Amino acid sequence: MSAPPDLAGSLARHARVALQFVRIGLIRKTQFRFEFAVQVLMDCTFYATHVLTFEILFAHTESIAGWTPPEVRVFLGFLFCADAYYMTFLGQAWHFGRELKDGALDPLRVRPGSPVFLYFFQRFGLEGATNGVIALAYLGWALVQAPGVTGALPWLLVPWALALACVGRTVLTVLLSINEFYLVNSDLARFWEEALGASSDNPLDVFGRRVRAFLILALPIGFLAHLPAALVLGRMGLLAGLAHTAWIAGFGWLVTRWWRAGFRRYESALG
Repeated sequence: MSAPPDLAGSLARHARVALQFVRIGLIRKTQFRFEFAVQVLMDCTFYATHVLTFEILFAHTESIAGWTPPEVRVFLGFLFCADAYYMTFLGQAWHFGRELKDGALDPLRVRPGSPVFLYFFQRFGLEGATNGVIALAYLGWALVQAPGVTGALPWLLVPWALALACVGRTVLTVLLSINEFYLVNSDLARFWEEALGASSDNPLDVFGRRVRAFLILALPIGFLAHLPAALVLGRMGLLAGLAHTAWIAGFGWLVTRWWRAGFRRYESALG
C-alpha cells in the first residue's frame, strides 16, 4: 500500500530540504576547518571524560545502582550517540532564544514545511557526524564486551534503541525551547539543557522511582541512553520497549503541537 499523495509529497519535500541543509552544512565546514577540528576535539574530550569518570568509579565498586561496568559502557555508547545526533542535526536550538527575541523567525511563516523541522534541523554539523562515527564505534565495542549481549536479538534491537535515543533527543530539545515563547529573552532552554544535562549522564536507577518516572514520562531524558541501553541489554522487556516507543511518539506529537501554538504567539521584529 502506497502512502497518500499528500503525505508522500510532504515527505519528499522535507527530504529535499534536508539534503539542502546537509549540503550547506558541508560547505560551511569546509570554509572553517580549524573550527571543525576544535569542535571534534572538544567532543572527544567530553567522551573521554565520561569514560574515565566511570572507569575510576568502578575501580572502587563492582556496580552502580545495579549496573555493571560493561553495562555502563553500553549506556555511555548510547549517550554519546544521542549527543552526536544533537550536534549533527539540532545545533540550531542553541540560537533559538536570541533569534526569537530579535524577530528572526519570519521565514518560518512562509517556508513550505513544518516550522519545527525547518528551524531545528537547518544547521547540519559535520563535526557532529564525525563524532557520531566515533560514538557508534565505541557503542559497538561496548556491546561486544558486554556479557549479556549474546545471540542476534540484542544486535537487532540496536537500530530500535538508537531511534529511541534520537527521537527522545529531538522531543526534549523542542520541549525545552517552548519556554522562550512565554518568557522571551529568558534563555531558559539553554539553562535547562545545562541544568538537566547531569541527569542524563547516569543510569536513571540512581534516582528514586518517582524521579525516574518524571525523567522518562515528563522530561524524556531517560530516552537518551537509559532506556535504549536497558532495551538492548535485556534489562527491559520488549513489551515495555513498545510501550515507551508509543509514549514518546504520542508525547512528541503533543510537544510539536504545543510548540506550534507558541509559535502563533510570535511577533516579528517588524511588528
